[in-house]
Amino acid sequence: MSSSESLDQSGSIVKLSNEDARTEQALAQTEFQDCLTCRIIGTGALAGVGIYALRMSRAGAPGSPVGKRIMGGVGIGFLIGSYFRWTM
Repeated sequence: MSSSESLDQSGSIVKLSNEDARTEQALAQTEFQDCLTCRIIGTGALAGVGIYALRMSRAGAPGSPVGKRIMGGVGIGFLIGSYFRWTM
């Protein structure tokens, strides 16, 4: 399928005009932007889970040493994800 063709609802190929093709390409190139509230909630949720996992990896928490190391890694991973969620 070329850039001047598209699929309609029934799945058949439809020829687009030049203007429609340019509009479709422009929409495909636009970058998705989250609203501020979505970014705050997503970042907070990831950070909260990361902090909780780090608390479960401390010495006084119940569990095996291997499990605590895994939880520490998971916690760091969620905190890194929180950072990237906020910045990207």
